[in-house]
Parts: sequence; structure tokens; C-alpha cells
Amino acid sequence: MNVTVFIVLAPLAAWLFPVYVPPNSTAYVTVQLPHQLCNATGTFVVDRPVVVACVNTAPSPATLSGYVAVEYPKTPPPAAPKAPEAPVLAVVAGVAAAAGLSHVASNRREWLALPFAPIVARVKRAAADDPVRREIVQTIEKMGAATLSQIVKATGKGWGAVQWHLYVLEREGRVKSVRIGPFTYYFVNPRAAAEVILTSVNPDSLSLEDREKLDLLASGA
Repeated sequence: MNVTVFIVLAPLAAWLFPVYVPPNSTAYVTVQLPHQLCNATGTFVVDRPVVVACVNTAPSPATLSGYVAVEYPKTPPPAAPKAPEAPVLAVVAGVAAAAGLSHVASNRREWLALPFAPIVARVKRAAADDPVRREIVQTIEKMGAATLSQIVKATGKGWGAVQWHLYVLEREGRVKSVRIGPFTYYFVNPRAAAEVILTSVNPDSLSLEDREKLDLLASGA
């Protein structure tokens, strides 16, 4: 299953793509979408249904382009329902167009936000007291700073699930991230993160930009 995406995402609009995973099976999901807008990127393996979500919280439209490819190592059951493809695109494009017309007619952001109130509210409520997210936060606090693969290994959760929870936690401000070299580290306490990262990399190999990032973390910023 391969879905090519090209949408002008209106302010406060969302694009959701559910990935169906048959029982007792796995799926390889490859996502090439803007990382700053979407919760997933790259290739990961999932053993349960996940949702690739892209949310534009900016006050201006954003272009969403790329693709989502799903490969099933095992053949899905014949009667299994497929994840909606064209309907999802059609619905989101229609809602985004309606939001754009509302903006032209009104220029009042509260009117523009009205059609997307359920989506925005769901995103804002997502970081509630969820046991999985609580475990992820506690794991990060204990480790000081950790990459996605380290968190997956420490919690025993699926790669896609951890990636989604980190996306939600970061949007809610409960977790932060910094990219040092080829790795993205997630952290809660910036000073603790700086100490852990410095012990896991060769200081001589750090670029000037990475050194500045670590100095900023060490200062508690």
C-alpha cells in the first residue's frame, strides 16, 4: 500500500493516515513527510494499528508533500478492512478548503479554528496521565537523555508507538529533543542531558553547532 500526499494544510488542520496491521502480523511503514509537521518519519516496524498524523498549528497554510508506504510481510486476511486512502485525502482536502474559505470570508481565527476544534482538543488532551507516556517520561528522566532506539529497548514498546508518544509529549512540552550529530536525544532535564550526551560522544568529533547546543543545555536553557 502506497499513498502519495500533496496537500496545502490550512492553519489548525490535520491529516490523518491510519495504518492497519492484521492480527499476529507486522507491517513495515516508510514515511517521507515533513518532520516538523508530522509525528513519523523514516522506516519503522509496527505490530498494531498506528496513525501517521500531520498537524499544522501555525497561523498560515503549510504544504504537506511526500508519501507513506506500508509493506506487509504476511498477507492480510481477505476479509480484513483496508485503511482508507482516497477518502481520507478527499475529506481532509475538503475540510482544509472549507477552512480556507472561512478565513477569506471572516479573517477571524476563532472562526477558522471552529471546524478543527475536536482535532486540536484531542491533540491537547493526548498528553494526559497515560501509563505508557508516564513510563516513557520516567525512563527518559532516569537515563538523563536517550535516543528513540534506547527508549524502545528500555520500555519494550513498539517502535511506532514510542515514536508517536514522543511526538505527543514533545508537543505538550513534557519532553524536549536535541539533534547531536546523527542522533536525536530526548530529555527532560537539560543539564542532565548535556552530561549524558557528552559521555556518549567524542568531543573532538562535535561540530561547532553541536558544541553550542550542548553549552546551551548545560546552562539549563
